[in-house]
Amino acid sequence: MTVQPSRIRIPAEILALSHERDELRRKGKYEKADDLKRQLEEAGYGIKDNPHGAHLIVLPGVEIDGVNYRTSRHVPSKLEHADTCAFSVNILAQNTFEATRRCIESIQRFAIGQNIEIMLVDNGSQDELYAWAKAMQQQDARLHVLRITRPVGEAEARNVGLNRSLGQYILILDSSIELTGDVFTPLAGTLSQSEVGITGLRGLLSEDMRHFEETSKLEVEAIAGTCMAFPRSLLKRTGLFDERFRFPFYMDIDFNFAVRDCGKSALVIPDLPARSYPQQECNAKMSDAERTRLTKRNFYRFLDKWGHRDDLLLAQDE
Repeated sequence: MTVQPSRIRIPAEILALSHERDELRRKGKYEKADDLKRQLEEAGYGIKDNPHGAHLIVLPGVEIDGVNYRTSRHVPSKLEHADTCAFSVNILAQNTFEATRRCIESIQRFAIGQNIEIMLVDNGSQDELYAWAKAMQQQDARLHVLRITRPVGEAEARNVGLNRSLGQYILILDSSIELTGDVFTPLAGTLSQSEVGITGLRGLLSEDMRHFEETSKLEVEAIAGTCMAFPRSLLKRTGLFDERFRFPFYMDIDFNFAVRDCGKSALVIPDLPARSYPQQECNAKMSDAERTRLTKRNFYRFLDKWGHRDDLLLAQDE
C-alpha cells in the first residue's frame, strides 16, 4: 500500500502510479516496477520502500538565478556547450554563511582581470546565505546562485553546479577556503600540461587503497576536494561525481581515480595562495556513530570500484 506524507497532497495520478508499482513488486515484476519508479522520479517524486508499501516524498526543487526546476534531474546540462570563461569556481554551502561569504569575497578580491564565473550551490541552507547571495548577485554578474530547496547528498549537490558550469577549467572549493592571492594563473599553467588531469592545494597518497595520507610530494594519487581544479572537458570521460556518495568522505578520492583512469596525473601546486580554515560541520546534529557508519559505507563503495586497480597507485609505477 502506498503511503503519502500527511502534510503534502500527492496528485491522484501519482498515487495511482505508485499503487500500480506496489502491485507489480508483489507479483515479482521488478523490471516493470522500476520503469514506474523512473516515471515517478521524473515527475518529481521519490520513493522509500518499506514492508507496508512505498512512501512517497516530494524531491527537492532547484532554483538557478531565479528560474525554478522541479528536481536536480530537470536542470539542463551545459556540459556540451562551448567554454565562455576561463574558470568556473564551484562552491557548495550548507548553513555555512560566514565561511562562504569569506570565501566568495576572497575570490572577488583576487580575480580582478580574470575571466571567471562563480557557481554558488546553496544546499538547503537555513541561514542568511541565500538573501546575502541574491543581494551580492546584483553587484557582481559573475555570481550565479543555485539554490536547492532541501538538502541533498554531497555529490548530487556538487553535480548541480558542474552541470551548469561553462569554464574551460573548473575549480572546486570548500567554503572553508580563503584565497590569499591569484590562484588562477598557476592553476591554468599546470592544467595546460596535457598529461595533467587534476591539481590543487593538498595531495594524498596511498600504498594499499585503504589508507590515504597527506604528503609533501608533487605527484600524488588524489587531490583533496577542498581545493581542486580540472579541465571541464574531462567530465565527458570521467562523468560527474558519483551521486551514491551522499556523504563527502571518499567522494573526492573516487573522482580523482576516475581522472587517473583516463591516463591523467594529479599534481599539487606548492605554495598555492590559499588558506584553509577548520571546516564547519554541516551535519552538526549527526552522532559520531552515524558519521562513522557513513564514512565506512563510502570507503567500501570506493574500494568496490577501485580496490582491484593497483595499476593506478604511484607505488606500482616505481
